[in-house]
Order: sequence, then C-alpha cells, then structure tokens
Amino acid sequence: MGNFDHVLEDAYNKAYLPFLQLLQRHPSLKVVLHYSGGLLSWMEKRHPEAVDILRGFVKARRAEFLSGGFYEPILSVLPEADRIMQVKGLTEYISGLLHYRPRGMWLAERVWEPQMPKCLSAAGVEYFPLDDYHFKLSGLDEDDLSGCFVTEDNGFSVKVFPGSEKLRYLIPFRGVDEIVSYFGDFSNRTALRSGGKPLLTMADDGEKFGVWPGTYKHCYEDGWLEKFFSALEGNSDWVETTTFSEYAEAFRPRGSVYLPTASYREMGEWVLPPQKGLEYEQVLGEMEKLFGERSKGMLRGGIWRSFLSKYPESNHLHKRMLMISAKAHEAVKRLQVPGSKFQGSRVQESKKSQASDASIRNALLQELWMGQCNDAYWHGIFGGLYLPHLRSSLYRHLIAAEALAEEVLNRKKGTNGGSAWKVEGDIDCNGFRDICVGNKNMTAFLTEKGGSLVELSLRKGSVNILDTLSRRPEAYHSRLSEAVKDDGSARTIHERLSAKEAGLSDYLVYDGYRRTSLLDRFFDRDPDPDSLMKGRCEDTGDFIGGIYDMTFLKRSEYSQIRFKREGNASGRRLKIEKTVRFYDSSVGVSYELKGKYAGFFGVEFNISLLGSPDASIHIGDLDLPVRNSGSHEPVAGFSVRDGFLGLDLDFRFDREMSLRHYPVETVSLSEEGVERIYQGTGFLFVNRLDFSGTKRLGFTMDFGGAK
Repeated sequence: MGNFDHVLEDAYNKAYLPFLQLLQRHPSLKVVLHYSGGLLSWMEKRHPEAVDILRGFVKARRAEFLSGGFYEPILSVLPEADRIMQVKGLTEYISGLLHYRPRGMWLAERVWEPQMPKCLSAAGVEYFPLDDYHFKLSGLDEDDLSGCFVTEDNGFSVKVFPGSEKLRYLIPFRGVDEIVSYFGDFSNRTALRSGGKPLLTMADDGEKFGVWPGTYKHCYEDGWLEKFFSALEGNSDWVETTTFSEYAEAFRPRGSVYLPTASYREMGEWVLPPQKGLEYEQVLGEMEKLFGERSKGMLRGGIWRSFLSKYPESNHLHKRMLMISAKAHEAVKRLQVPGSKFQGSRVQESKKSQASDASIRNALLQELWMGQCNDAYWHGIFGGLYLPHLRSSLYRHLIAAEALAEEVLNRKKGTNGGSAWKVEGDIDCNGFRDICVGNKNMTAFLTEKGGSLVELSLRKGSVNILDTLSRRPEAYHSRLSEAVKDDGSARTIHERLSAKEAGLSDYLVYDGYRRTSLLDRFFDRDPDPDSLMKGRCEDTGDFIGGIYDMTFLKRSEYSQIRFKREGNASGRRLKIEKTVRFYDSSVGVSYELKGKYAGFFGVEFNISLLGSPDASIHIGDLDLPVRNSGSHEPVAGFSVRDGFLGLDLDFRFDREMSLRHYPVETVSLSEEGVERIYQGTGFLFVNRLDFSGTKRLGFTMDFGGAK
C-alpha cells in the first residue's frame, strides 16, 4: 500500500500484463498465482482486461489463485482477529471476482512462526508454499524437499510446500538449458524418495519478470520467458506443470515437519545489526567453500520481529497499529452488524436498514488493514521503511481508522464525537513509560525517554507531521565504494549493488539519538545548520535520552503533560520543567529552567511532510523549500505549509529566538540501487542564555484543526 499510481501502472505494463499475455500463448501450462487484495482491487478498477484473462484461466482450469492477508501484512505480528479476517476477506473477494474459491494462501514475506497453524485453519487455509530454507533449518536436505509436508500446532494442521531457493536464483537469470538440466538432476536424485514423481516449487515475486532492473528487456524483448515456457512444453513428456490443489488431491504428504520461526534466508541477514550482517556474509562465504549449498541450512540470521528493535520507528508504527486495532474491533462490536462480509470495496448487508453501520464497519476495517501492509515496517534490499511515502500511507490509513473508531465509540456513548482520550503505560513495549492523548483533531504520543514528542498525527491531512526517520548505519554502507552505475543487465537484486548518484558516501551521517521532537539540547557554541546536519555539533547536556518525570493532567479545554528532569549542561546542574498542552487545534509548550547556565539552549523539532514541491518554510518575507538549510535571527515565529496536504503549521515564540533548519537525508538501498532520500527537516529553536536562577520561555504551534 502507498505506492504511487504511476508505479503500479509501470509494474502492470512491464510485468503483470505481459506475463499473463505470454501465458495465454502457452495453453498447456498451469500456474499458481497470488495477487494482494490491494493490487487485485486496483486491477479490477483500472484494468478489467487483466481480470478477464484471469477468469479465462479459471475457466480453462489452468490457474490456481492463492488467498492471503488482504493487504499483504506480516500475519504473525497482527492481532489474531485481523489475521483471520484479512485472509477470509481476500478469499471471499477472489471468490466473488474470479469465481474461484482459494484453498491455499501466500504468506507475506514467508514469515513463519510455529503457532500459526491454528489461525490459518480458522481462516480456511489448507496449504501454502514456504521457502525450503525453513525446512533446511529443521535438518532436512535439499533432496528431501519434494512434494509437500504437514505441520501442526496443538492439533491444528496445514500442508506446506517447500519453495526452492535454487530456482529463485536460476529463474529468470540463468539460461533455459541450465534450468531444464537442473530439473533432470533433481528428478534423478529424488525420484525414489518422493515415490517416483518429485515436485519442485518455485514461489517468488512476479516483479522479477519485468520490474526488477534489466528484467523487462531480458524476459520479453530478448525472449527469455518465451523460451522458458516453450522449453516446458517441449519437455512435457517428463516435465509437467501443476497446481497445489491438483497435487494435494493426487499425492499424500511426505510426512510431518515442524518449522522454526524464520523467513527467507536473505531476510534473516538483513534484520541483523550492521556489523553482524557483514559477519554473517563473511562466515557464509567461508562455509560455502567447505559445504557448498548445504551451508545455507547450517547458518541462520535473525527473525522478522527483530526489525521492531532495529528500527524504533517501525516498532512505534506497529504498536500504534495494535492500539488502533483494539479500538477498531471494539467499535465493530458496538456497531453490531450481523451477517456482513468484507469483500474488498464491497459489503453484503443482511438488511437495508443496516447499510449505514455496515458501510462504516467496512470502511473501518479497510483502513485498519491497509495500515497493516508489511512494506514500510521493515527494510532489506527494498526501500521499505526508508520510503517516506510508504510510511505516510500507513499513518494515513491508521489515522483514518482511529478517527472512525473514535466516532463510533463516542456515538455509542452518546457524546457525539470530539471527546478527548488518554492511554498510558509502556505502549511501545521498549521499557519506558508513554502517554498517548487525542481529541477530534489530533493524536499525540509522548515518552519519558528524552521527555520527547514522538508522534503528532493530524486528522486534517491524515498525516503524522513528526514522521522523520533517524539516520543510522546499514551493512551495505560499507560496500558503497563497490557500487557502480547500473549497466542494465538482468541479475537478481540480491547480487547487484548500483548507485543512483555519485558521491553518496559524503552523505553517510548517523544520528546518535532518535529523531523525535521537543528534544532539549545544549551547546557551548552557536550551532550552525551545516554542523547540525552533519552531526558535528557537540551536545554538552545529558537530557537527550535521559529519563524525565512525566505527569498527566486533564482540563476541560486541554490535556496537559508535564515533564521534569534534573541533569547536567556544560558541567553545571540544571533542572528543566516543560509543560505541553494539547488544545483542539494547537499545542502550547512552556519551559522553566532552574540553575546557573551560560550558553546556547535549543529545542529540536523534526518535521516530515513528504518533501513535496508544495511544502515550504515561511519566515517573514522568505519562502523557502523544506529541503533548504538556513539560519535566521531573531525571529518571532515561522510557518511550514504543504499545499498538497492542505496543512499550515504556525509556530509562535514567546520571545524572539534564533532558528536553524536543515534537511535530514538517508542513504538507503532499494531494488533500483542505493539512493539518497529526504526524510524530513530538522528545526532547532535556539536561545542564547546567561542566567542564575530561573529562566522561562515557550512557544505555540497552531495547526488550524479541521476546516
């Protein structure tokens, strides 16, 4: 979710449609296809001709379609109700659209955990493909991995087909003759073990047939896919294409297997801390010299959930999703709509009088589930979490789901909307106390660690304006010197490292703290934007990352959170008390500093509005792009505007201050190469102070509320 429409169009024209058209010209071949609910809904709306092709495959009994989480979530980290409902929702949608009822499913990113058979069984899933890496971690050899197996948890069982990693790397990047030869070798080795009819499964991204760099020319213009399909037909006397359903009906499972928590092998490497990732790569290389391909089943990395500790921004998104899911399902219960089924953009109501509540239920679940799409919760060789528009999409849907849920809950309480609320505790499960407050126009998330504001999500624009990703090291940063300009050749994205621009090493700057807001910083020298951007300003205080005392107070017109902490600044003891008040359409912040201090005190805000051309900073008569660096003094306030989102953020200082701002940019990897990405703008409100006793200052931020 969250990809631009032109990206989907490009993928459709380069991979989805040409693959189907080519398959039409080879009527003897059978395939198993999976489309996420989001992609299938998009195709139904924008390209019904593709849906017609898929229906034709069903009619000809040439294709099996797999269900899955409707919006391609990592099922194991969802609340159980969402796991089951998302799979059932996609099953019903496919059944209605393609006149085919799926019995199997695709497990997003092949993230498996041993307790999953129960929820899969409850969702009606009979079987699914999973990487052979999972099986090898259980002690099985490649020659054992033909056909299918049964796995279970507490008596709930499901069949699983091992997908060949070898084929993932061969198809479509090696010669057709080499692949056919591998089929023969595998058949000869495994025929006796498999009862005479071995099965090989290749389950992988459809984008590798046209979207991955160089693959459109390779697969279609140079004819690789045509040659491959023709080779399958030409060897039909001993190579037969089939579907999971046909195989499951004709052959019994090989036996039972218990698979460990894992994803595909490469993800286990990506999730490791940078240095450990490099060590994994080195150790695997040494082991392959001794054991060859068997090494991949002897060495394992981390598990998908570790992305939540590697990237605090991902963890925050996940825990907010859990919070909103709980609200959403409570609202659904309050709606009491019997007999309704979620079917993409369709709802079947049992009575017309229930249409209003049913449509609200459908919209609420759809927004929640779109906010559970996996892409922006992690990062490996794809941009993922590093792509601001993907993170923004998740927030947009989650904010909308939260707004709908609050509307239902308030209506059922008889308050008719707008009531303020609070959740308190270690919400993001990182060991620190948090407070989340909300009203009709916004949601704010604050934490005792650093006394900081982590999230400020505005209903207007449906955006978290503080969604800035911290700059941190990645394993591939150590290989930037190897990156070259893409030569257009077709290679698997796991084997290529290209750079989208020269000089990226100059932008490898890492933050020593998480880029939240309301951060209290102290400097002996006046910080300049360039030094701030490059992380060269020494902070002489110990307040960033320090633990603040945090208390909540509710007033009729606002919610208030007060932070207190005593620490060191330039070698002196200093007490900070800051009070944050949340009104319907503004935030007020007041500071009281006690002690003796001479130097520069700054309040850091990190704002992200996607960096669109319509976003700008206004200071007096100046109108600057948000990606600009600047130093301004003295200023009484400034504004950040985004015409695309329709947002005006107006900051007003109680006393004139100096203002510094600079872009926050990361160097990250995507399937198209290493690139520089704008994540947000860092603002520092600087005060030159020299006092003994008490110093007070403050500012307000007005975001205008809903218009």
